[in-house]
Amino acid sequence: MYYSETEARKIVIEAGLKLVEKKLIARTWGNISARISMDEFIITPSGRAYDSLSPSDLVKVRIKDCSYSGNIKPSSEKGVHAAAYSLRSHVGFIIHTHQYYASAVAAECRSISAAPCADYALPGTARLRRNVEACVRNNPYDKAFLMARHGTLILGSDMEDAFSRAESLEDSCRKLVERRVGAADLEATAGFDTSKIDIKALPYVKVVSDPYIMKCCEKGKPVGPYIDDFAMIVGPDMQVVSNDEWAAERALLGYSTNKSPMGFLGKMPMTGALDRMGGQQPALNSTIGRNAVLVKGVGAVCAGKTKGDAEAIAMIVSKNCAAACYAKYAKPLGRVDARLQRTIYLTKYSKQMDK
Repeated sequence: MYYSETEARKIVIEAGLKLVEKKLIARTWGNISARISMDEFIITPSGRAYDSLSPSDLVKVRIKDCSYSGNIKPSSEKGVHAAAYSLRSHVGFIIHTHQYYASAVAAECRSISAAPCADYALPGTARLRRNVEACVRNNPYDKAFLMARHGTLILGSDMEDAFSRAESLEDSCRKLVERRVGAADLEATAGFDTSKIDIKALPYVKVVSDPYIMKCCEKGKPVGPYIDDFAMIVGPDMQVVSNDEWAAERALLGYSTNKSPMGFLGKMPMTGALDRMGGQQPALNSTIGRNAVLVKGVGAVCAGKTKGDAEAIAMIVSKNCAAACYAKYAKPLGRVDARLQRTIYLTKYSKQMDK
């Protein structure tokens, strides 16, 4: 009924690459597990890129108490997987995704016909496990679940079943977003010189535009974090500035974009304290810095430490803008919550990925 341990390790590696290929996740987000008995499952490790994993990197976890052996730490969402397995003896494979449209719909924190929605809680917490466990228990015939502001949890008899359900949910959510937002094919109307953005801590700059991003640019108001990975990777909000490279750089550094700023911040050099302190400083960047800014007529200017960072930021900005356009009945995460997640990410998870 379940995978052998050898099969499970092989199939989870295969599934991780498939998640990346189908763009159901970005970077190390999401997690995958395969059940090997009534009591145990194999799960992906914490903070590791899927294309770098080998079968020996995966972790065997007990369903009863989430205990494991060895020096490799399992995904922080192991408790969510354990809760689902404990409630569904026939489930043999689970994927937790941050897929684009389903995440945008989950930002509204409401169930839809295709999937019930588990209440929001901070990622990796006991409260999140309890919320997901309650949702799975209260909806015994469902196998696809939204996780408010976070993503999805997909239960399958095997890998193929789980992926089929994830893709079906994504199609349903895409239709919901497109029906409600009804955005015209807004396009960028101006150019932008990325070479003028000179932040040594964030040397890779990518410009991205799509109808959701352009709609947020058109509104001209700061965009808050409707999804938690935006709060972590981009920042507590994203400003909208005029088509001016100087203003975009200042916004990324978290400084005033007024051409004649007053006070201490106005006297700081354009490259700011981040550069003078020798790189991206988590304590400072969680307070004032951002990794993306919206530029009117251009789109989102995304800055990262690596090319992969910039591309992941661009994907998350687009997803958050889709969520901002879609959500009618929910506000962004509160600033305290957003800043907490930003700090945890910069001081913990981003360092894991750098290893």
